[in-house]
Amino acid sequence: MKNTNKPIGYKLMSIYRLPIIVFSFLLLSACVEESKEIAGKTAINPQHLPNTTQYGYSQAASVGPNTKVVYVSGQIGISEKGPNDFQSQVDRSFQNLIDVIEASGGRVENVVKITLLIKNHDDEKLKYLIKKRKEVFGQNPPASLLIPVPTLALSSLEFEIDATLVLVDDI
Repeated sequence: MKNTNKPIGYKLMSIYRLPIIVFSFLLLSACVEESKEIAGKTAINPQHLPNTTQYGYSQAASVGPNTKVVYVSGQIGISEKGPNDFQSQVDRSFQNLIDVIEASGGRVENVVKITLLIKNHDDEKLKYLIKKRKEVFGQNPPASLLIPVPTLALSSLEFEIDATLVLVDDI
């Protein structure tokens, strides 16, 4: 004969399970700023953490079902014909990133994560990057990691960016 004895408190737990689930959902909802899904991506920015969207990135980004992940290699902005200062390299690197994203069938709205590598990082470079991220990614920015480095693959490189994006599959 099968033992159907439940632990003490099981019935009490069953009675309160639904209110606990509802309360947990409401608590989670209160901790996350409202954010609409754009291109299969939802920005996640808990209210108790700093507002990073003002700097052009989100704390996290989630992707929905029926999506394809694209990993973009590091893009650089060295030019043989133009200036190769930090801002020029950043501008060309972001344009190269956009070109690769579009070649993959995506848009900047599909980017869920970027990694930025900055040679000899300082406050002025950071200010320019904040401006550029906001310009490119707008109101639903991706998650972001900035890594200051002493050098990059070539001595003349000042900046590099890679990205992960998601594309929504047509069903």
